[in-house]
Amino acid sequence: MDWFHCNHCFTRSGSKFAVSSCGHICCEACIKSKQCSVCGASCSYLPITDEMKPQEKVFFKDPVKLIQSRLDHISQIALFQRTHMERVTAHFKHKSVELERRLKEVTEQGYRQLSELKRENDDLKKQLSELRRETADLKKPLSQRRVSPGQFHTDGSQRLSLPVAVTSPVTPRSRPMGLLDQLPLYQAIVLRGHMYTEHLHPTPLLQEIGVRLLTSSSTSL
Repeated sequence: MDWFHCNHCFTRSGSKFAVSSCGHICCEACIKSKQCSVCGASCSYLPITDEMKPQEKVFFKDPVKLIQSRLDHISQIALFQRTHMERVTAHFKHKSVELERRLKEVTEQGYRQLSELKRENDDLKKQLSELRRETADLKKPLSQRRVSPGQFHTDGSQRLSLPVAVTSPVTPRSRPMGLLDQLPLYQAIVLRGHMYTEHLHPTPLLQEIGVRLLTSSSTSL
């Protein structure tokens, strides 16, 4: 240490030196009891030996070596912290990959469910359309019965439908002729219409009409 010397006599030789509490270095010959030999201030002295504390020895070490040792220590600290940083980074990276994989699975499952729901919705729409068409078809006969070709007027405001019956063809000799069978065709139709109007319960007036029609028919024959 070329800078080390006694601040009072500037000697560099000797084996015993001390540093005052005011920061001056003095050799054993220049040390005064409870007073600094350089500035004259009241002070205490600390012998410069190997028994000094580390925080006291550091003032007498080579700065380059001190920096090198500090750099080595700092490098060890940085390496230690970087190792743990790499571990926690790898952990979160693996967790991120796992979460991305899970998110992809959930997304694909959601798309599949959405496609199924859309397909079910389309099927339900088709069924609804078919039901509406069937409902419309069921309503058509009702509307057609209200205005059917077999209706005729009994007076100016009321419409009635003649009953339609399908019978097997018979010969004149296969069954006896009734009252209506003996009448002309147009008279039988009129009489049948009146009987249907009276709900198959002929009134005296209807009976009288039938007798007159039968009499006129017999006369004409």
